[in-house]
Amino acid sequence: MIENEVSIEHAGARLAGTLAAPGVGRFPTVLMLHGSGPLDRNEDMPGQRLSVFNTFAERLAREGVASLRFDKRGCGASTGDFETAGLHDAVADAVAWLDWLGGAELCNPERLILLGHSEGCLVAPLALRQRPSVSAAILICPFAERMDTILMRQAAQAERELGWLLRTLARPVSTQRRLIERVRTGSELKFRIRGQLINARWLRELLAIDPAEVLRQVTCPTLLIGGAHDCQCDPDDVTRAAALLQGPVQAHVVPELTHVLRRGPRTLLQQHRLLADPVDERVLDLVATWLRELAS
Repeated sequence: MIENEVSIEHAGARLAGTLAAPGVGRFPTVLMLHGSGPLDRNEDMPGQRLSVFNTFAERLAREGVASLRFDKRGCGASTGDFETAGLHDAVADAVAWLDWLGGAELCNPERLILLGHSEGCLVAPLALRQRPSVSAAILICPFAERMDTILMRQAAQAERELGWLLRTLARPVSTQRRLIERVRTGSELKFRIRGQLINARWLRELLAIDPAEVLRQVTCPTLLIGGAHDCQCDPDDVTRAAALLQGPVQAHVVPELTHVLRRGPRTLLQQHRLLADPVDERVLDLVATWLRELAS
């Protein structure tokens, strides 16, 4: 695998990434789109090493597929302000990278593929609206529910997992409800709640979007992969998303797979303990097999 450090200037920021390729030539190319949080090109952040996109890059290269992974604005080697960047900024950055890939020497501009993980499963179809020439999409841990429903379900899960004392002190459900109401009715770009910085602009834009309506506009071939033990994105949304998409769909719910793409118990608060394990090979195999079928 050959890896090159690359960057683009877009919307007042310098976005840095890694273009990985199997060798010399022009290859189908996957653009990887992150989940939520201050993530770098590998989906890592301080205190949490997911090592997802670098793992995908290695497997894709073995399959003869190039890939681009990049640091979110304000994260890793990218400049800009992560704390006030909105969802639509993430979409615009994805589109800017797609345009750059269209002229990159190692890339086949007729075989550009979007791969989204979690929030990236919304960013990808929103980017497809602007660049419908993209040939295919891979959505890992997709969701069709609105964000307020997802956030309240996550809070309820956290409340169930906490002990009585912490549950009484933290009150996840009521705290989450107040947060959503404050974001919806306010106009501030960011604020702190219980010491945690909230990017209000990003969350406000997420709350305003109906993911189901966005998915209904996707017409390209799409691979859906969910985890049966995912506590953040409902695994039933794989079936819902498959019914909404307008193009050819292949859908899988992987047994015991969690949101962090490791095998483990269905838990929200203990997922970090799974990160010592590698990304589940079953996910990598599903992506590799689907890409081979797509090319045949």
